[in-house]
Amino acid sequence: MMIKQISARYYLASTTLLQRRGLHLTSIVYTEGATANSKGFKDKENAVENQWARSHDAELLKSLKGRLAEHEQSAADIKQRLSELQKSQKK
Repeated sequence: MMIKQISARYYLASTTLLQRRGLHLTSIVYTEGATANSKGFKDKENAVENQWARSHDAELLKSLKGRLAEHEQSAADIKQRLSELQKSQKK
């Protein structure tokens, strides 16, 4: 029992509080960012990004198709009006 007390006192006296904390912080530094570097996390992150990109592209495509339909309808109206004007001039 006496040897344990002496060794504990020696350990506490020889290491400062900063040294003991430094040992603890080094383990945190090594594990920091471990989740971001894991393969499963990267795969999931890529899947989420790809899903967002596909849905964004689908929304954009839907919008563009709607605008194209509007322009096609406008062109059809103009062609019809042009043919009516040509018929009225022939008379």
